Amino acid sequence: MSLLAKRIASQDGRPEEVRPQKLAFVLSGGGPRGALQVGALRALFEADIHPDILVGTSIGAINAAYLARFGYSEEGIERLIQVWDDAARGDFAPGDFARAMIRTLLPGLKNQGYLEQARAFYARHGIPPGLRFRDLTGPELYIVAADIHHHRPIIFGENPDDLVLDCMLASAAIPPWLPPMEFEQGVMIDGGAVSDVPIEPALKQGATEIIALDLFHPRPPDRPIQGFLAILDQVITTMENRHIELELELARLQGVPVHRWQLRYDQRIAFWDLSHTHNLIHVGYETAKTYLAEMAQARREQASREDLPTRSWGDQLTELWMTTRAQWRRLFRK
Repeated sequence: MSLLAKRIASQDGRPEEVRPQKLAFVLSGGGPRGALQVGALRALFEADIHPDILVGTSIGAINAAYLARFGYSEEGIERLIQVWDDAARGDFAPGDFARAMIRTLLPGLKNQGYLEQARAFYARHGIPPGLRFRDLTGPELYIVAADIHHHRPIIFGENPDDLVLDCMLASAAIPPWLPPMEFEQGVMIDGGAVSDVPIEPALKQGATEIIALDLFHPRPPDRPIQGFLAILDQVITTMENRHIELELELARLQGVPVHRWQLRYDQRIAFWDLSHTHNLIHVGYETAKTYLAEMAQARREQASREDLPTRSWGDQLTELWMTTRAQWRRLFRK
């Protein structure tokens, strides 16, 4: 489904061209649960719904980058699935949290090991270090990161000379695994810190309709919120939820429809655990099929309402008078 540019008539009767209609796929962060997005993307492709823009944060940026690199096509989606399969089989995201944390906290130790490991992995899988945004042949790609030096979001891709691999890694830089990355613009970490479901960045790039593949899944605490880590987790969750609410409201105020697809998985998954990848792709696919069916039903109901004949005020007043007269006649007969 491609949204087409429209032309409208101005007040003086001359045609006026409005901005092109752009459908954006917005891909949130979510670590290994990003495999849910892969299944949803397959369902969208099978339904012949094609994006003009891809906007991603963190793992969503990586998924989006592969589709922009290899195309929003059967081949592009298969390549993306292969990347996930290879990551699940290998030691891509090491679970040695203690060692990674020690490297982060102790002065003098550089935590570049996992960064170089990730860089080499993506290079082997089709995104080489020299690839720039202007080299991409798929939909427009934009990647969101957080600049902690200037305290602001950064949207990579606005500059066509940006390096795709560096921007991907910056958007997914979550210490202690991946350290902050230095750019000319500042120091970057995971884009989820500023826009985990990047609706606002999509609006800035001209999106007129958005399908958001949202992995955010807050869970009620299963025990009393006690201790620093438990409190910190709930504070971050609250802030993230507020970010999403504000960006949804911004889209509403601008008149841009957002179809928020909340992709859920019953089990909790650790950041480094890729063993659920195949199940997650399947669940994402089935969840998207459900959302697609709901959207199709809503379109049918809207079309049915629009096909109803419109009655004039005179017709409505006549009907009201006939109904009232019939009621009075029945009353007087009694």
